[in-house]
Amino acid sequence: MKPLSFMVNILLMLFTLAACRAPATTPQPAVVFVRLDLGGGGSGFAATLYAQEVNTGVTVHQFQSAGSHGQVVLPTSEPLKFELPPGLYVFYATLINNPDDYHYGATGCAAGQDCPISDLLALEVVSGGVYRLAITERHALLPTPGAPVVVPWRK
Repeated sequence: MKPLSFMVNILLMLFTLAACRAPATTPQPAVVFVRLDLGGGGSGFAATLYAQEVNTGVTVHQFQSAGSHGQVVLPTSEPLKFELPPGLYVFYATLINNPDDYHYGATGCAAGQDCPISDLLALEVVSGGVYRLAITERHALLPTPGAPVVVPWRK
């Protein structure tokens, strides 16, 4: 066998093996349905809802429109759907009309009750998982968007 022919055969074999390699897969996002509940099943106010990864600080936010005010009675806003890569996230909201004074966190407590703990509840989301949670606690401290979370939180 000639050396050139041998090298061509080796290269063909290597290219064939490389083509058979399994394609790289990207993880499926997790889906988290987030609801702002101030005690009556919703908020009635326009708000910005946030999902923030605890370690990296990567923050995603969405606008939630207001429920009705006045004599028209409409259902409160539906939960917002967040599609997130796997990670450990905290969730919180600020009301549009006064975000510095009206802010809420997901602590695991029921809406409309005094919560004995105001640490944010961190949710570990995995690829392809589906989760539901409510943001209910007015006394939770909120993290700085875009920075790792340093306010009190727990798993």
